[in-house]
Order: sequence, then structure tokens, then C-alpha cells
Amino acid sequence: MPNGLGPYWFPSAWRAGLTRVSSLYFDECNWSKHDAAYQRGHPDRATCDRLMLAACLRDSSRTTTIPRMLACTALSWAFWALVRCFG
Repeated sequence: MPNGLGPYWFPSAWRAGLTRVSSLYFDECNWSKHDAAYQRGHPDRATCDRLMLAACLRDSSRTTTIPRMLACTALSWAFWALVRCFG
């Protein structure tokens, strides 16, 4: 079952808040699809994480201002690093 943005050990209110905030910056990058793929075990976790990063970066490239694009790109890489470290 998808748990939103954040590791399973985060309180659910934190995950809900992070998921809401991330939806301000990302559209195609879908945490539920990422979590569902983790549960299925296909594709493997590293591939799921790369696909999530690619979707985040595509969303970043669609933004309308340079500061927002830079912020989204930084968030994309930060989320990817956190997902790789903590799942």
C-alpha cells in the first residue's frame, strides 16, 4: 500500500504533509506509483528510483521560471538521494 512521501517510520501526518507540499512542485512524479512498484518488486528498487527521478526532472523542466526550475531540480535530486538511502 502506498504510504506517500517519506519513509514508513515517519508519522503519517509528516508523510501527508510532505506529499501535499511536493504536489506543489511535481505532477508526473507520482509517489503512489513508485510505492506500488516497490511492493510488486518489479522493476527492481534501483530502477524504480531512477524512473521516479526521471519523472521529477521532467516536471522540473516544465516549470515556468528559472528559480522554480532550479528549486524543483534540487528537490528532485534530494528526493532521489533520500529514496536511495531510506527506501
